[in-house]
Amino acid sequence: MILDDLIGMEEQDVGKKLLIQMGNANFHYGFEYLGVAEKLVQTPLTDKCFLTLTQALHLRMGGSPQGPAGMVRQNQKICLVFNCDETFYFNAMGRIFVGLCQVGAWGCFDEFRLEERMLSPCSQQILIFQTGLREKLHKIRTYDVKLNSQMGVFVTMNPGYAGRSNIPENLQQLFIQRAIVKPDRELIAEVMLYSYLPRHIMIFDLELQNLCLIQLVI
Repeated sequence: MILDDLIGMEEQDVGKKLLIQMGNANFHYGFEYLGVAEKLVQTPLTDKCFLTLTQALHLRMGGSPQGPAGMVRQNQKICLVFNCDETFYFNAMGRIFVGLCQVGAWGCFDEFRLEERMLSPCSQQILIFQTGLREKLHKIRTYDVKLNSQMGVFVTMNPGYAGRSNIPENLQQLFIQRAIVKPDRELIAEVMLYSYLPRHIMIFDLELQNLCLIQLVI
């Protein structure tokens, strides 16, 4: 086979040349620039969380990390985060869904604590977009907008906290939930100490490590 034929077989879309696979899920990286920012310490808990969320996207569902306030529950892709408090109305949620649908972005509704009367309309809106993703539609006729297959919706909740509404069953069924309760504090403290202290310091002072663990207590 000549070189020209080999070049012709290559993927022409630059955003689809790099494929990321985790479990059954495949994602085009898209060469999104994330910058040189601090990275979360990778632990078995974060691996399980990422696996759960990627499988949720593969099944065209939403992801719902749950845990105490202050737990880090952000995605590694460029994601739009909204503080979803009691002031949100379902029509505002609908406009956000339409925007995510058209650009193929991920939306994370943090501290999901809408009033109970708003939860059912929101679940219907989410169901419309998820149904379109499952059926591989190119357009959502309800809103008359194009549907980008890369769209994703996540919610984070703190169950059992004061002021949190009970999530109805029809809304829970749209998300795959993952509990993030107890972080791997010892491993996080060890990695952070290795990162900030000189490399030749291999044995850490026990008192210093215990102090770091106290700071990591949620």
